[in-house]
Amino acid sequence: MANYKWNYCRIGGVTRIYLKSGEDIAHLGELDIKQWTVLSCPVKGLEIDEASLKYIDVNNDGSIRVEEVVEVANWLTRVLKDRDYILQGKDSLPLALLNQEDADGKALYDSAISILKEVGKADAQEISLADSASSLDAFRKSKLEAAMAAIDKSSAIEAPFGDNTDAVEAAYNALDAKVKDYFMRSKLAQFSEESTAALDVQTSRIEAISADNLTTKMEEIASYPIARVDGSKTLSMKAAINPAWVAQFEVIRAALDPKTKEIDEALWAEIGAKIKAYRDYQASITVNEADIVLDEEAAGVQRVDKLLHLTRDFFQLLKNYVTFQDFYDVDKKAIFQCGTLVIDQRTCDFCVRVADAAALKAQSPKSGMYLITCKVTSKICNETYDIMAAMTVGDVDDLFVGKNCIFYDRAGRDFDARVTAIVDNPISIPQAMWRPYKKMIKLIEDNIEKYAAEKDKAQSDKAAAAINEKTDKAKKNLDGAKPAEGEAKASSFDIAKYAGIFAAIGMAVGMIGSALVAVGSGIMGLKWWQFPLVILAIMLVISGPSMFLAWLKLRKRNMAPVLNANGWAINASAKINIPFGETLTQQAKFPVGLKLKDPYADRKMPWWKKVLLWIVCIIVCAVLILLINRHYGWIELPFVEDFIQMIKHPMGN
Repeated sequence: MANYKWNYCRIGGVTRIYLKSGEDIAHLGELDIKQWTVLSCPVKGLEIDEASLKYIDVNNDGSIRVEEVVEVANWLTRVLKDRDYILQGKDSLPLALLNQEDADGKALYDSAISILKEVGKADAQEISLADSASSLDAFRKSKLEAAMAAIDKSSAIEAPFGDNTDAVEAAYNALDAKVKDYFMRSKLAQFSEESTAALDVQTSRIEAISADNLTTKMEEIASYPIARVDGSKTLSMKAAINPAWVAQFEVIRAALDPKTKEIDEALWAEIGAKIKAYRDYQASITVNEADIVLDEEAAGVQRVDKLLHLTRDFFQLLKNYVTFQDFYDVDKKAIFQCGTLVIDQRTCDFCVRVADAAALKAQSPKSGMYLITCKVTSKICNETYDIMAAMTVGDVDDLFVGKNCIFYDRAGRDFDARVTAIVDNPISIPQAMWRPYKKMIKLIEDNIEKYAAEKDKAQSDKAAAAINEKTDKAKKNLDGAKPAEGEAKASSFDIAKYAGIFAAIGMAVGMIGSALVAVGSGIMGLKWWQFPLVILAIMLVISGPSMFLAWLKLRKRNMAPVLNANGWAINASAKINIPFGETLTQQAKFPVGLKLKDPYADRKMPWWKKVLLWIVCIIVCAVLILLINRHYGWIELPFVEDFIQMIKHPMGN
């Protein structure tokens, strides 16, 4: 038993078990737990029927562990004659494959025959998942109806606020703490009148946010008392209500008797008591499916339903649990991949749902991947949730928080998506090579924009000051006032004042010139073959560290931290190297050699101007090369000296 010969493969930079037969599944209990890729995975949020996972989750704790997987593997391979049938993933099962020599297999066979008779397929030789589901639903419905009929409804409680009870309950729950806080503040104000102002909303708090857009300050406004505190024991229906709570208070006001003028503590408690009594009554007459106890016949139907769910889905789970076969197969998707994100002329296939935003934010940077978090919304499907996608190809110049894109789930439904966060890591070595230059260019552009904005502001301020000064002088002249002595001298040019400035500018220019001369002298002292080496060395100094760090991170890219944050217990590395990463993101590709006419293309230069420009460039380059060659003597060109002498002595003198 312990000497079972396993099949191995190398996937994701890690040696793993490769499942390829029903016999492998039958021996999972003998596999060393250290060789399992996953030790635990969540039941919810995966691209696999949740009902199948619940059948595996025997202890109903929301997670599937190794022991539960082994237990199911042993049960399936024991009740089926052909263990390889599990690998086919079908939702139907021939009755002949049930092992009637096993007690569980015989019970499953008998229950399957009973189900087929019930659904009108007595002569059928196979049973499908639809058959078992139909029979199980019928059993549950009959049991539910019987349980509901047995409930005593003699002391029924009507909804206290009619059809608006749900809305009143929601508003009451939202206001309960605020209203009780108001009554307590009123009591304290009665106890100490001089404290009334301190218990009321503080004017300083309102002044602190008054200059902002108040619609963005609702959280701050909601923290103020629900109404002005003046020591009154009641909350008047005509009182000015805190704007953050007006909508909920109006729901309560509309539900009360129109003659009600005010709300006191007793009335508020009475509203809550009515709602609670009604909800308690509803709970007492409600029967959940989980509370229904199935008899032996119904339990047999449920076991058949379990069998059909697992023969269809169990092998798919194993390929994402024991090993990541599906994930590393470019033609398939793993059960944790929830769809495809389309953004910036790319499709990202590594997309996972965000189960725990805080955990994912803390752990995802450790993956070494460039990750994009998006909020996806569909008004048609009435669904909203967060996803995280990995960008593994291309550049990221046009990616930013707030960018809109489209997400397609595994069912092909489209969702509006918006980028909410970015984990910035290298995508490729070429991208890392040009990154320092792009950062430098962006820094220069930002500084230029900042300088231009400052200059523009300074000029505007100066112009405004000049206008104001002229206006003031004009007013003084009209009033017959004489300009002050200081004002008359202000316009005179003080050369001594600016002499230091001119000297400093001259010194700076001189230092810059000296530096440029030193650099130029160093360059001119190089051999011709040293020029490309110098350029290469400069690029290496600038891009080398970025490329080296990118190489290190790309070698270590690992999706395990992302899954770990989503509730998986990953037992082995799940690397995403460069070749595999290129399969997770696809860029838009256009046919080679396209010749398309752009009606709005930039105006082209006339052909004669292009020719003239090329001639000038060639002449300038040739002259520079000849001068440099004459200085260094890299290549002996006798005709150059003859040409120069001819220019100097055109008549042979």
